Amino acid sequence: MATFLRALGVLVLVLGLAAAAVAGWLLAGDAHFQEVAAAYGRHPEHALFQAEYWAAALRHYGLLAAMVAGLLGGLSLGGILLAL
Repeated sequence: MATFLRALGVLVLVLGLAAAAVAGWLLAGDAHFQEVAAAYGRHPEHALFQAEYWAAALRHYGLLAAMVAGLLGGLSLGGILLAL
């Protein structure tokens, strides 16, 4: 049973860190959000720019949340399973 838990802990750790790495890589290459945020900054009262910003922000901050959750989840859950 201990071997199974260690293997599962390593698997959870690797998958969490891999998910965080992929989300971070996509987040770093999110040039569309920067362009949309700059356009929204120039015209904050325009409804079209505001709608485009919220759509881009949803993806951008979702990637940020996925990166943090993958990192913390992989490290904490993997660490717990490795400690058992």
